[in-house]
Amino acid sequence: MANWSAHDPSGKAVAGRSAYLILHNTSEVVTPDAEGQRILRTPKGAIVFMNGRVLEVGDVGELTRRHPDARPLNANGKLVTPGLVDCHTHMIFGGHRALEFQQKTQGVPYAEIAAKGGGIRSTVNATAAVRDDVLEKTLAIRLERWRANGCTTVEVKSGYGLEPRRELRLLELMGGAAIRVPVRVHRTALLLHALPPDYEGRRREYVEEMAGPVLTEVHRRGMASAIDVFCDPVAFTVEECRLVLERARALELPIKLHAEQMQHFGGAALAAELGARSADHLESATESDWRALAAAGTVGVLLPAAALTLRQRLPDAAMLRASGARVAVATDFNPGTAPAQSLMECAALAARLCGFTAEEALMSVTWNAAKALGAQAEVGHLSPGSWGDAVLWECETLEELPYWMPAVRPDTVFMRGADLALPAVERRVWP
Repeated sequence: MANWSAHDPSGKAVAGRSAYLILHNTSEVVTPDAEGQRILRTPKGAIVFMNGRVLEVGDVGELTRRHPDARPLNANGKLVTPGLVDCHTHMIFGGHRALEFQQKTQGVPYAEIAAKGGGIRSTVNATAAVRDDVLEKTLAIRLERWRANGCTTVEVKSGYGLEPRRELRLLELMGGAAIRVPVRVHRTALLLHALPPDYEGRRREYVEEMAGPVLTEVHRRGMASAIDVFCDPVAFTVEECRLVLERARALELPIKLHAEQMQHFGGAALAAELGARSADHLESATESDWRALAAAGTVGVLLPAAALTLRQRLPDAAMLRASGARVAVATDFNPGTAPAQSLMECAALAARLCGFTAEEALMSVTWNAAKALGAQAEVGHLSPGSWGDAVLWECETLEELPYWMPAVRPDTVFMRGADLALPAVERRVWP
């Protein structure tokens, strides 16, 4: 199978009308600034796209005079924001666990579900049973659904292979799916997720294999843009995670952690110590953990859908502001704890559960989420020179985005300055 870049090729053509365009008659253009320090709001503003990038954002009269040859596109008085960034998903898997969800609602503990063949291992078995072409196409369909919901950049983790060769297989299939749809895809190798049954009693051997031959192969073939581990009492210890992450850093691969989900365990401190791009979950993190993440420049990623499913509390926005940490929100889309298919819906949940303002909610799913992927220089904002990924929403104000439930739908999604309607409007099917 061919090897694809860990990132969706940024120059990939998405439409034939992307060269020079001015989007006008907006209610307002709202975007983080280039450094992610504040939200900029331009009432009735316009955006000029050229060759796939943002050229200018500003007053419509002034931009129209300066760009008379740009193709005009009427926003019909709607809100425009950057394309959303979903920085944590487990999107490549087979089957579902809807029956397990029913058991959880009846109070059956996860350990009991897992002991009867459920949990992560049930998804691993279901994924292994799906043909490669079907698994790849299913992922492409999901990526297209994310685009339809306003996400132009999506991270996809492996992790439902567990065994070394199966993990590599998933990373290969991600690359194939990424070229089927006009979405920026960041592949992450989740090398420590759960112990495979074949390695029972050989735990150290498994960790060494993932930290050695598998990590080396991922690096050699450019199969991932980051390495992730699950640091938790139900998964892997701090020292086991440290082994994988330090070897990844030696190969100059960025690192991420699932940390402090089920209980306080030391994952957030490890993320800060090693300078990870992000520490994700953090339901059990302390204030000192958040301050350490802020000092290290590590983004804290909240996953409201998983917290809601597991009936866990999310941190209060006032504490997060005081910590100085950057906070992102992601779907954590997976078949077990977070079958959530709308990032904006998750942002609306975070606004309610944490107390985020509308501006904080937008920052959490744009610039901060892009930083969690190391992509903040080019996506997550509409600054001149950034990629022309934007969303025209079916509403007029920023405050409406975290307000409506179900979430506000996009009217039009722009990728590299190309105005892409939803698939039904384009009269084509998902791949």
